[in-house]
Amino acid sequence: MKCLCQAIQEFKTTGYQHLRSAVLASRTHLCIHPSAKQAGSNLDNKCRSLRKKSKCDAPNPDINPDIEDLQKCRRCKSDHTCPFYTNFEEMKKNKTDEPFIMAGAFDQKSLIAKCKEYKVCPFYMSRHLKEKADIIFLPYSYIFNPHILKGMNIDIKNAIIIIDEGHNLEKVCEENASFSIQVPDVTNCLKELKKALECVDDEEFPTDVEEKHVLELIKILEKLRHKLETLEPNNAKNGQFCISIFSESGFTKQDWRRLLYNLKEITQFLGGKELKTEGLKKIVNVVETVFYLDSDDCDGSQESTLEKSFVLYKEKLTPEEILKEVEPKIFLWCFDASVIMKSLQKQGVHSFIVTSGTLSPLLPLKRSLGIPFEIELINEHVIDKSQILALSVGQVGNAKLDARYDYREKNKNSVYSAFGKLVFKVAEVSPKGLLIFFPSGRVKKDCLDVWSKTPFQHYSSLYAAIETEKVIYEEPKLSSDLPGLQKLFGQKIAEPNSKGACLIGVLSGKVSEGIDFKDDLGRAVVMFGLPYPPYMDPWVIHKKKHIREHDSAEAEDDWYQAQAIRPVNQALGRIIRHQGDYGVVVLADVRYISNYKIIRSLPGWLQRGREVVLFPQISNRLKNFFSTIPSKMKDIKRRTEIQQEKIRLRHRKEMEVEQYPAYDYHDLSKLKIVETKRKETLCTEILNLEKKLQDASAATALLLLEIAMTKDKIGLTETTTTAHNCTDYDSDCESTGDGEWDEAIG
Repeated sequence: MKCLCQAIQEFKTTGYQHLRSAVLASRTHLCIHPSAKQAGSNLDNKCRSLRKKSKCDAPNPDINPDIEDLQKCRRCKSDHTCPFYTNFEEMKKNKTDEPFIMAGAFDQKSLIAKCKEYKVCPFYMSRHLKEKADIIFLPYSYIFNPHILKGMNIDIKNAIIIIDEGHNLEKVCEENASFSIQVPDVTNCLKELKKALECVDDEEFPTDVEEKHVLELIKILEKLRHKLETLEPNNAKNGQFCISIFSESGFTKQDWRRLLYNLKEITQFLGGKELKTEGLKKIVNVVETVFYLDSDDCDGSQESTLEKSFVLYKEKLTPEEILKEVEPKIFLWCFDASVIMKSLQKQGVHSFIVTSGTLSPLLPLKRSLGIPFEIELINEHVIDKSQILALSVGQVGNAKLDARYDYREKNKNSVYSAFGKLVFKVAEVSPKGLLIFFPSGRVKKDCLDVWSKTPFQHYSSLYAAIETEKVIYEEPKLSSDLPGLQKLFGQKIAEPNSKGACLIGVLSGKVSEGIDFKDDLGRAVVMFGLPYPPYMDPWVIHKKKHIREHDSAEAEDDWYQAQAIRPVNQALGRIIRHQGDYGVVVLADVRYISNYKIIRSLPGWLQRGREVVLFPQISNRLKNFFSTIPSKMKDIKRRTEIQQEKIRLRHRKEMEVEQYPAYDYHDLSKLKIVETKRKETLCTEILNLEKKLQDASAATALLLLEIAMTKDKIGLTETTTTAHNCTDYDSDCESTGDGEWDEAIG
């Protein structure tokens, strides 16, 4: 959500901020109901329960209420209704949502604040704003998870989908077409179905789900559990085998939609009662994923796609895991991101715009997404080349800096000690914030252990030596601890006369992606090794095999290389966050010197000024850079201001040629709303007048009939005829002269 907030803030600075927008998020992020927020994983069910009409058994408090009745009714409403949702429904019904429609772009925080002000539900307000929005800001899963996309009712026909951080897109698509399940998940689902069986006579139980349907589901899931239990571990099958398991259990091609509907209805019923539904939700998700390829949205044949692009795999447990009675996971892996991309294309998406500072290398990404990209744009970095110093170091003394597994394990002490000496040298010379990244958590742990045990110069250890230059912080295991760590890190750097701080993280971890270390927070970054995926990991083995069989051995190598280089590029970008930023990059591994494919895959802004240096040269190069950069930045700032003013002028001219300039659009939108309201008011008045006219006509007809009958009694037949023909005030009587009307009455 942080990336979305940043994108919205940038959007608000553009000339297009007049466009109507909406930001979507889950209940977890948007709910403001005090008791619902305490529901944890049961939040969806709690929300559904609170939105039901309260079945209050207190007497009507408006009819002769006493104190006890009033207190009981208020307590009931407080416990069993959501005032925020009720107020939202009222606002929508009365069309009094202008404060939200015309407020400009909301991020999550400002939407919640506005909703609290008006006491309405942010979750449902965000979905209401979506219906009228020109641009929608939303997380990946809302688009690339087909089940969420369908449930959110987002119309993507003719839409332009802009994907930021696009280097993650292949992984996102594959994960959203995959699943994992354990036998206890099925067992939990069976328990929940048996609980539902006890409630079939409940008046709220789904009317179209009968007892026999629940029994049918129990029978099918018992068969499915048996088949999953008897699957052979470490023996991969293609995705078609997965379909056969479900079909033989009872989820046939003809019946799966009906069975899925019943599962969802039961899940919703139990959720409304605030009973457990975790097992049901898991099975619903699995069935939707398995049979997604059989839906109308999916492109291509179910059988051929499952056979080519999916693998069913049951993990093999270690002896220790077996002793601990760990349940093995069963995976259906999708190895083809195009399954999702092509389905979105089929639904009518106009364009995909994939952006990132680290899309390079492009070829493996384009192969994996499986759709043509007719336009490619690779821009220069916003900074001047003098704002970055990039150094590659392959050796410290006689010790080679080589983080490859075989060499590293054989020469652990010398490699890690050499790297520690390099870090000490950089920490000694660089000001303020220093970032250090390791290829994996295990390498980080082993390296820090060596630093703690290795004496260095007059210090007790390498670790102690580094900490005399900068206070060391390590990336936390829990994401919830990261904000606190960032705060401590920033405070230490901001202290007067502080040497700064050092933050140690892991590539593809919490620190290396999505966090800004701008200005003094990150003046230098040291990269040790490359984070290649574990070669013997079953997922990696089958992914590589899939690419090799359906493309080529070269494509397999390119993909494996890209998995290592993209996290590196992402982490390197942490220290240059705007045009006025600057910093030092140190690449510590012989492969950053000798491997041409790796060097070529580094960011262009890093390649153009990268130098290969010897260890003794490090101090002087860093001292020179940090001593001269302040004067250079003054010149760069002046040039940047001139450049930005030119861009602003050009943009202003572009906006002026639009049919409605940006500064007029907001007023036009307001006028449109006022005009719509005026028309609605006039229509209501016209309807009221027509009703009055009809009532008057009916009254006139009765009066004329009575006159006719009276005149008939006294024998005035001519005037009776005249009166009888004047029953319609709007037509016949209008053409009759005043004299005739008076005569008829007289």
